[in-house]
Amino acid sequence: MKNIIILILSLLSLDVLAQQQPGVIKLTAEKLHSRVREWPYPANGITVPTNAPALLWPATNGTHTVQSMETGSDVPEDPNIGNVRYKVMLATDQDFKSNLIASGLQSWAVYPLHQALKPGRWYWKYGYALKGTSQWSWSPVYNFIVDAKYANEKVSPPVAKVIQRNEGLHPHLWNLHQVNESFYQNNLNNPEAQKFIVYAEKLMKAPLPDESPIRQIDTTGKTGKVLEGLMDRMYHGFGDNIGNPVRNLCIAYYLTKDKRFIADAKRRALNLARMDPEKNWATRSDFNNGAVLEALGWFYDLGYNDINPEEKALFKKVMIKRAHVIYDHLPNRFELHVSDNHVWQITLRELAIATVALMGETPEANEWLTYLYEVWSARFPVLGTTDGGWHEGNGYFIVNFRSTIYLSQLFGDFSGVDYFQLPWMQNLPNYLLYSYPPTGTSTAYGDQWENLRDGINAGYALFADALTYKISNPYLNWYVKEIKTAHPDFFKGTDDYLFFRLLNYNPNRKLETASPKSLPRSRTFADIGLAAMTDDITNAGNNICSYLISNPFGSSGHGHAGQNAFTLNYKGKTVFGASGYYSNFSDQHNLLYYRNTRAYCTILADSLSQKIGEEGYGWIPRSMHGTHIQYALGDASNAYGNIQSSFWLNRFDQLNLKPNEANGFGDPGVTLYRRHMLQLDGGYIVLYDELEAKKPVKWTTQFHTPYDKIEAGKNDKSTRQDFEVKTDLGKVNASVFATLPLQMTITDQFAEPAVNWMKLTDGDKLRIYSNQWHAGITSPAAQKFRFLTLLQVKDGKTEVIKTVSAANGLYHLQVGDWDIQAQLDGNKKASLQVSGKQAGSLFNYGDLPISFNGKVFKPALSGSSILLELNGAKLDKQEVVDKLPDVAIYDKE
Repeated sequence: MKNIIILILSLLSLDVLAQQQPGVIKLTAEKLHSRVREWPYPANGITVPTNAPALLWPATNGTHTVQSMETGSDVPEDPNIGNVRYKVMLATDQDFKSNLIASGLQSWAVYPLHQALKPGRWYWKYGYALKGTSQWSWSPVYNFIVDAKYANEKVSPPVAKVIQRNEGLHPHLWNLHQVNESFYQNNLNNPEAQKFIVYAEKLMKAPLPDESPIRQIDTTGKTGKVLEGLMDRMYHGFGDNIGNPVRNLCIAYYLTKDKRFIADAKRRALNLARMDPEKNWATRSDFNNGAVLEALGWFYDLGYNDINPEEKALFKKVMIKRAHVIYDHLPNRFELHVSDNHVWQITLRELAIATVALMGETPEANEWLTYLYEVWSARFPVLGTTDGGWHEGNGYFIVNFRSTIYLSQLFGDFSGVDYFQLPWMQNLPNYLLYSYPPTGTSTAYGDQWENLRDGINAGYALFADALTYKISNPYLNWYVKEIKTAHPDFFKGTDDYLFFRLLNYNPNRKLETASPKSLPRSRTFADIGLAAMTDDITNAGNNICSYLISNPFGSSGHGHAGQNAFTLNYKGKTVFGASGYYSNFSDQHNLLYYRNTRAYCTILADSLSQKIGEEGYGWIPRSMHGTHIQYALGDASNAYGNIQSSFWLNRFDQLNLKPNEANGFGDPGVTLYRRHMLQLDGGYIVLYDELEAKKPVKWTTQFHTPYDKIEAGKNDKSTRQDFEVKTDLGKVNASVFATLPLQMTITDQFAEPAVNWMKLTDGDKLRIYSNQWHAGITSPAAQKFRFLTLLQVKDGKTEVIKTVSAANGLYHLQVGDWDIQAQLDGNKKASLQVSGKQAGSLFNYGDLPISFNGKVFKPALSGSSILLELNGAKLDKQEVVDKLPDVAIYDKE
């Protein structure tokens, strides 16, 4: 990655690094993921984790690199991005003579290899030339290594074969030309299909839609971005409302062979084809335009034999026009972005369906399909890598579900690759299970996290159920079974995944289930920076689930500047977590509160937020799971400073806001912020914060209770602050310790008011943005500082915390069965030790003497974290030092 320096500290250089912690990796990269690709991949001799990597590089318009130009941004699109063509060369020698692989001309900056490379070192370079010229500019030569252990991996076919598979008679979609009869026969006795046919009968009686708004909102006097936002809100979902009936009637026809269904689908598709986005807002937005395009694609392909020549000409004209609205803004731009959300979420799927429908009907379709397939092959899953997680959090993950399911099916159909077998897909059930357990609630992170506050919802239930048709995982099957038992009303049979279920229906399907009780009580998703801990994942609705968030993506897209934030859920409800409300991607409340560090249970430095953007990143260097102790370490040392992202600076400009100190932004000079988090049996969470800056800083550790009141506790020691959360779930107390006097502020006001100016609703009721409670505990100005926080969550009475000693900064506390020692003097070496005799467990970090079960232990790795636990007579020992996330190992310059 650009200008990255990874310094791995070791005992070999104690004279130089005496003030540093051994075992610690210090990342000094400006960012781990760039908003728009800034460096080539793979490079620097890395060993790639595949036999057929995708080659990626920074794009150019011919004179300078392509900048961020995302859907919905006010930054104008560079008119020259379409004037460039690229070529790629790959060989086993630097002169490009041995085993040469050379691409043809292409207008996009990705090149997935659709052939297995032999083991060894490979060299590659890319060149570009302006359209119509032969003057090529070439990059430096990069190199990487292919490991022999990946030799037998299956490789996706080249695009020429994919196109060939999609030429021929309609329907092209979903392999229906080949499986039409088997689809019909297989579903004849499918109860869900029979129920759907009854639904489709009723659907034909519905009147044709006009272009009236779904909801009326008074826009009198509104202009600019506010007017645009309100108009989009008035028509939000319009495209799906008018497009889904066309799709559903096509499906009903293939289930029944009853011409009435395809005739009514035709009537409705013709109505859609006559809608004009240039004259009316109804189908103008990217989502609504795409939804109409997809619906027309369904009918044009599946109803092809029932369209006369004049109608075909109309459909083709409209589809090509609407497809160009999407496609013309993609090559040499979209593939470069860490995530252009609207496209990945929805419009990529809509364009792909229409493109496949038009194969053989228009020359553009070949180019569109080539681009879509190449970008999919190179970039999916765009906001995860292998661990199954989704970096923007679960609130907005839901928007990607339909595309994840249907594009994986679609691209699999015409490539022969089972995308549900990708490592990310195979780990996705783990992410669902730990981040959003069936009887619990979610991680309280990212845009729209609050939409999941009432526990599992139908969107997640149906998505997880769809996955069971392609992923064989007994824990996933258990997950879905639990939801079906608790929420049978979620599964009504007319949802967005119905066709996927029908397509993959097997009347003899038997799902093996296994309780996750045997799984570890915690799991870390390092690619997205989430550590999940639980008392009992099978009973999350009655116990504690806690999370530590420190995200290598930074606050990209729908992610937030909440590095090293924790969430604590109890009995299926968020007790501590994020706060605020999502009305809009970047309104004033969003930028000055909801999206930034003020809204999270993490630390402000001199009252300043972490950076919004990819530059404000964190990561999870360590984690361990035990029987009685769960542990994770988050590093947000790189998260603070001035906002650098041009994309986000533009968002501030749109609102005439300054990201300055008056608005909670700036550079406090933070150089170290490492948060150790432990979940202990008995209802305890321990946080230990190591903090340093270039100058003295006032450190504020924050706590937000989105649904409960906070009341200050009584304590006569200025170095300790206590408060209680007034909740009907039980007793929840917090105690924060330091060596210097602390000041606590409790309020039920947001730092920036929340206003529902978009007139969002819950059902038929206007959404109310109620006040929420917040506690901030602030230190005096100190260059080096430590906080120790102890949270107690009990059904009954909380325990008294006994201070055994507090000499020389070393605090020794006892609570319940647990003994806690922590060095809180920032000028002394960090140390934390937690032990429980009854639990037969001990955690250690630092240089405190380790005595466990009558024996003395010494770390095998300097600067490590150690977990010792008795398993009967057996000793279980874990010891970890910092480990880099994959992005810092593979994707670096």
